[in-house]
Amino acid sequence: MSRRTIYAIIFALLFVSLSVNFAGAQAADTIQLAQNPDFFAITLKKDIPVAERIMKELLPYKDSKTTGELMIMAAKKLLGTPYVAGTLEEGEQEDVRVYLSKTDCIIFVETCMNMALTVKQYGKDADFEKLCQMVRQSRYRGGLVRCYSDRIHYTTEWIRQGEARGILDDITIAAGGQEYDHPIFFMTKNYKKYKHLKDAEVEAKDCCSEPGSTETCTMNQATKDYYAIAKAEKELNSKPYTYIPQEKIKACEKNIRSGDIIGYMSTTNGLDIAHVVMAYWRKDGKLGFIHASMGKMKVVVDEKTIDEYANSSKGINGIKVIRVK
Repeated sequence: MSRRTIYAIIFALLFVSLSVNFAGAQAADTIQLAQNPDFFAITLKKDIPVAERIMKELLPYKDSKTTGELMIMAAKKLLGTPYVAGTLEEGEQEDVRVYLSKTDCIIFVETCMNMALTVKQYGKDADFEKLCQMVRQSRYRGGLVRCYSDRIHYTTEWIRQGEARGILDDITIAAGGQEYDHPIFFMTKNYKKYKHLKDAEVEAKDCCSEPGSTETCTMNQATKDYYAIAKAEKELNSKPYTYIPQEKIKACEKNIRSGDIIGYMSTTNGLDIAHVVMAYWRKDGKLGFIHASMGKMKVVVDEKTIDEYANSSKGINGIKVIRVK
């Protein structure tokens, strides 16, 4: 019996007695996906039919609507979903976690995107397992799920990987934006704040990145993750960042469509994006957005426009605009 299989059994048994604090206690389940025996996903059994029902309802519009429009349809069906932070930090083992009954800002957008993409790609064969595979490909660097640092932690990298995969298009410049000098380093500078990084020995030599060192490297996992994230930060900083400054958003909003992903740019040193939402042209003709709101603690159509939110929120100085293909 493989280590992963033993782990999956133990993990499932542990979660039988574990409760989470949202809308009542729920037992989480570890499921092994048939198409890839080495791939496990963590979910709630009640979330599986929810995802499959939403994808079934999107199916008749697979060819007539854009991916962004399908994302908005999915988002509206998830209005009221509780905002729960930290769901991806559950447990010690890194596995794909796919929830429909609790979410945060980036997970909400990512889930709607992947439901729409699953329907676009698989049509009537779209199901929860294919959704999980789609999430794995978007959330993890190269689709590999081995450790904490395999997960993409900076939204900028999530966007760039999506562009490389051919599913995203960063249209920030085309929409009226400009380059932005704002290097990323927040996680490595503040590694003590992250439970999976706090025990990193940052003065240790990065022996694991040396050729042929996979089996001989003696660094603990936190240190390995620290250096992997430091490498990701360096690669991100090798290319220019872009944004639409907050004072230009109103003039540029004509170039934004419903379903475009909006990243609110952070003014915090070393941090790229503070909040992620979906653009939504409202019936009153104003450019609003749908998001998992920390303030409202649920998924809502916000009462503010994209421009109003950017210009009234501390710590935000502009936006990025990403279109899903």
